[in-house]
Amino acid sequence: MLFKIKSYIQFLWHSKNEHAVHSPFVFQLVTKCLYAKIEKSPYFLDFPTKTKKEKLLNRLFHYFQFQEGFYFLPTKKSDINSVSKLDFVWIDVAFFNENKIEIEKLFDKSKNETCFIFESISKNTETQLFWKSIISNPKFTVTIDTFSFGLAFIRTEQAKEHFVIRV
Repeated sequence: MLFKIKSYIQFLWHSKNEHAVHSPFVFQLVTKCLYAKIEKSPYFLDFPTKTKKEKLLNRLFHYFQFQEGFYFLPTKKSDINSVSKLDFVWIDVAFFNENKIEIEKLFDKSKNETCFIFESISKNTETQLFWKSIISNPKFTVTIDTFSFGLAFIRTEQAKEHFVIRV
């Protein structure tokens, strides 16, 4: 518990809002998606929208209009070979670390503007180290830390940038 409190205080110290974002792609994402107050019906039928985090993810799915995705969650079993190209990849970092899955295997199925959603990036030191390795990975050009989850984008047309955004 002490780790999470310390981690959250550090997050608040470094985090910014939309006024500190100078990337047009990220500015649009923050203002029209992450900070939008519009209530939308669940994007997928089995997608819950009860908590603040679930509502935020629902807005994210509406904003990008994701079609083809892949989940690395303990509750869902998915076969990576069943998809051709990915719009999004949803990863529970704790589950991902436990199973020692290599993220490079997912790059073959990714395309430009594929969004990787990392859940539980601030759970403990291992998940934070994993998130830092994602930030430093040259394949990801835009990374956004929102404390409860991280977003990483493959965008070949953009310079590498990292953002810490309060949501």
